[in-house]
Amino acid sequence: MDPVGFTSRLTAAARARESERRDRLFNDAFAAVLAGPEGFAFLDRHWMVLGETPRPNFEVRTRFFDDFLLEVTRIRTIRQVVLVAAGLDTRAFRLEWPSGVRLFELDQPDVLGYKAAILDRFGAKPRCERNTVAVDLRRNWSRDLLDTAFLSREPTAWLLEGLLMYLPGAAVERLLKETAELSVPQSELGVDTLALTLPQMQGFIDLYAERGCPVTFTPDDPVGLLGRCGWRAKAYRYDEEGARLGRPWPVAAPPPRSAMLTAQRGIP
Repeated sequence: MDPVGFTSRLTAAARARESERRDRLFNDAFAAVLAGPEGFAFLDRHWMVLGETPRPNFEVRTRFFDDFLLEVTRIRTIRQVVLVAAGLDTRAFRLEWPSGVRLFELDQPDVLGYKAAILDRFGAKPRCERNTVAVDLRRNWSRDLLDTAFLSREPTAWLLEGLLMYLPGAAVERLLKETAELSVPQSELGVDTLALTLPQMQGFIDLYAERGCPVTFTPDDPVGLLGRCGWRAKAYRYDEEGARLGRPWPVAAPPPRSAMLTAQRGIP
């Protein structure tokens, strides 16, 4: 699997561990088998280089965007959802979607193939209309999406989770602008960004570079970035959302300045 695609096994491992808790924020029944031993080993190494104090980054982010997608589909009645660089995301299988939702998973062929082989073996059944689209996000991916059942005239909920940090700045802006161009007013976007503010971050950078997926994008003003690309955004702090969800930040770990953002497409 491509190095960036492989990081989805790390996040699957984090979801698996959260799913084992009695007070879990979500239940991902397929996360452990998708992560495999390599995913759990990568997760342990990830926390080791950050000072050996696990933070609930992945757990809070997963639940935050679960709630975002369910809100925009249930309350704002959006029926078209696109997961860009979906990785080993299992929301199509584990969330209680309202009737009529069409969900599109975009990612590299090897990532989608790996996930399909495992989910098929376990008889996983999606809870919405699920479409997989094999794309290279460095090229004209929007044409591949438009060639499916995607309808550009309908409001869309986009999710770009755990992706932007691996892209050059120019590619990030191009990607965000493309999602805006494919979106009618009232469309919604969820995205997260990374801020390199902690002293231990050099070990984190070295680890990911060693794995072949260097961190290349850490914006100082993500709200402004989304605004330039056609999205009206609001940022949320991990520690504040963690406290709200019952996952307070460890005292030994300074809260991150990384952000989770939701945004709306206004009138162009």
